[in-house]
Amino acid sequence: MAIVLLTGCTTVPQNPLRTEAGDPKVDVAAMKEIMARKDQLVHVSSPATDAGKPVLLLLHGATDDPTEMMAIVREWRGKYDVYLYAYNYHRPVQTVAADFDNELKRLRVENRLDGGVTIVVYSYAAIVFREAVILADDRSLFSEVSLIQLVPTAGGSYFARGLKNPVTAWVVSLFSHQTHAVIPYGGFAERLWAGAGNQKFYEVINPGRVHSILVEGDPHSLAGMADPDVRARYCNGIGLNVVVIPKSTGVTHDYFPVQPAALAYLRQQLAPPVAVAGHNQLQLVARK
Repeated sequence: MAIVLLTGCTTVPQNPLRTEAGDPKVDVAAMKEIMARKDQLVHVSSPATDAGKPVLLLLHGATDDPTEMMAIVREWRGKYDVYLYAYNYHRPVQTVAADFDNELKRLRVENRLDGGVTIVVYSYAAIVFREAVILADDRSLFSEVSLIQLVPTAGGSYFARGLKNPVTAWVVSLFSHQTHAVIPYGGFAERLWAGAGNQKFYEVINPGRVHSILVEGDPHSLAGMADPDVRARYCNGIGLNVVVIPKSTGVTHDYFPVQPAALAYLRQQLAPPVAVAGHNQLQLVARK
């Protein structure tokens, strides 16, 4: 039970939109959809879709309150057409990921993805998104996506490191799909973060468009694992474009989406791309 409680972002931070009574930006209907957690993309920008704006898709962590991402919604809903994938993390990650693929297909059919798509995943959602890319039967669904990962549980969670025994892991997985998904050993971890799965992910998602924002000393991180296979899967998960927030800022994993210092780092990544001399591609330049 302790492992089940500790292997994800199960905290419920105070939602800044809920506490602002009378704020005209609060869409009550959207909030009800979000809290229903029906594995659907909820439009949280405004009642009407703005075809002139690029799309920002948000995936929350392992929590029963997906509104933990609403501070991000509030800041960027003016510049982006924002959607939140409100999913039930208690369901198998394969099911949640497949439903995300279907939701993305729906938006494409409705011509809502023409202005470019940036996806921001928080913690456990990095697992959901990677599974969605690997499961997708249409690679073009993600080919133009830019990905920003906020303290991703890449390769799994450090809290689940004790579940190396396959029998123990199987028993625990019967009680918690989430715990099974964050075990850094075994077939599931290898399929997502190594070998053919990792290869497909980076064939579909341009590595230059994958950015990870980490926190120094993150207790969920596998960065300090001695097992070379686990470390390799972790490195595959975070990618090459990594920013580490110093511990001195006070930013923590569990409350990342609502901390102003953390959002300042996200703001840098969501800024327009800057051309780098000597490179053919546009890259995001981190500002000091």
